[in-house]
Amino acid sequence: MKFLAILVVALLTFSTPAEAAQKRIAVKKIEKIATAPEAELLVANGSSIVTISNVDSATSDIALTSFDISGAISWKRIVDSGVDELAMAVTRDSAGNIWIAGFSANSATQESITASAPAENPDSVVVEPSREPRSDLNRLTIWKVSSAGDLMATFTSNENLPGLINAISVTGTGVSILGQYNQRSFIQSASPSGAFGKVFYIGTSKTTLNTLVRNNDGSVSAFGFSTETLGGKKLAAKQDGVLVKVSKSGAITNVVRSSAIKAERSWLSADSNYLLSGYVKVGKKVESAVTKFSSAFAPVWTIRLPSTGESLAITAGKSSLAAVSSTSTITSLLGWKPTKPALLLLHLTQRDSLQVRKALLI
Repeated sequence: MKFLAILVVALLTFSTPAEAAQKRIAVKKIEKIATAPEAELLVANGSSIVTISNVDSATSDIALTSFDISGAISWKRIVDSGVDELAMAVTRDSAGNIWIAGFSANSATQESITASAPAENPDSVVVEPSREPRSDLNRLTIWKVSSAGDLMATFTSNENLPGLINAISVTGTGVSILGQYNQRSFIQSASPSGAFGKVFYIGTSKTTLNTLVRNNDGSVSAFGFSTETLGGKKLAAKQDGVLVKVSKSGAITNVVRSSAIKAERSWLSADSNYLLSGYVKVGKKVESAVTKFSSAFAPVWTIRLPSTGESLAITAGKSSLAAVSSTSTITSLLGWKPTKPALLLLHLTQRDSLQVRKALLI
């Protein structure tokens, strides 16, 4: 999680006013003001960054830490319901509440039958105390946490098997979760009060959806990759990036494939303004693509940079941020000649054409 931990520093530091666009700009070094090496998830919440980690203990808990703009810790909280629980995805709503999605275990059933008499032990063997069996993490769980770190609600849905959660998205009409059961991507939504709907599967194991955006009408836009025909659209390359619109009833209503000759593509991150980032692999050449789409999946602008494939796209107010694990020189950046992969944070804007306003190196 090094990429994620370093990104905490970038987001906390990147708060200066925008500068006028330049043809070529110099890369500036960021001074580290905070690190979060244990962070597994993070969410920007106003002027704060909240990190989430899973605490490895006898009963697995979820730890939240909030950093303010100076890098100081504002608060710490532990989510502990008394059973094993695992956080896998996080987002925030317009009111600043934090929504965490993951899985938890059902409460263990207590043994009610007791021995009527002590067992004989003529050899005085010391018997180690037995441990309570740990239940499977097969209960899909949503935790709603206030901006101050207080647990406001916990919603659960019992499933038949453990799974993975890739993303969660919230609007005023409800919450939608994207994950995987048995290597198949699924979408499940819930009302604001925690009433869960049906599980909808998208494609087969040949389709992996990594992130989603919930729309106000209850439909979902999901993004990832696919090597099969999806929504009537056939595979165009070795592996296509896909943008998939799914109705409230679970029907696929629109599919757009991102492809290039002999390429492997995938979308990895997206925000509510349809700013996406992902990778493009052709042979040994790897690039990160950052693209702004319309709500109808029409590309507005795009930029591609040599990288390891790791990237994250974020809309911050009226600007766009792209964090990329950059691997080589970029023509528009002065002094950028990395000798090994390094995190590069770009401040992007579009006027007549896409331009880079700032570049920050950690």
